[in-house]
Amino acid sequence: MSLVKICGMTRPEEVAAAVAAGADRLGFVVEYPQDNPWNLSRAEARVLMSAVPPGVLRVAVVGGDAEAILGIVRDLAPGMVQIHDDGPAEVVAAVAATGVPVVKALRIDVDAPDPDPDHWITLGRSFAAAGAAELLVDSKSSSRPAGTGVAVDRAFVRRVVRGVGVPVVLAGGLTPGNVAETVREVRPAVVDVISGVEGPGHVKDPALMAAFVAAVRGA
Repeated sequence: MSLVKICGMTRPEEVAAAVAAGADRLGFVVEYPQDNPWNLSRAEARVLMSAVPPGVLRVAVVGGDAEAILGIVRDLAPGMVQIHDDGPAEVVAAVAATGVPVVKALRIDVDAPDPDPDHWITLGRSFAAAGAAELLVDSKSSSRPAGTGVAVDRAFVRRVVRGVGVPVVLAGGLTPGNVAETVREVRPAVVDVISGVEGPGHVKDPALMAAFVAAVRGA
């Protein structure tokens, strides 16, 4: 069964609703170097993370150089670090050396057609060799590092899932309406949602989060 991560927590009530919905992981975007609607300071993230009960994994979603990421790890002690940029394997190795599990993103540009799966599999294997416990396949655009609402081609993702040799987290364009079919077709280890369970103003909708989790469990 695929696990569920709900990302982009920004309010205490969102954390409570996501936990009540049955999410396995919650994502907190911390001091990300590119503007986005979910960015938190370390102080804000610490308060929200403290409300997460045992058994739900707290994931710090970060970007930038190793020094900046290591500082966040030291200050917040997350259960997992998601490096969500296009940085090198050396950053993965530095963070993995702390003992905190690392998820490294493979961000597919939605403006560039027909990504080459062999290229991304090779890149993913290099991150796994550097210490990444999981890889995350997501879409990006010129204006948004994540949360684009655009799905990555399923046939492409299936090849990556089979080829990289570590568990794959799938994000990008997932909603309560399409996640069950995607899980059945792609078989990712984890599905990751952010904008697909939000209402106006990038506020998480409790009903959408509950429906998303239920759809995954039903798949």
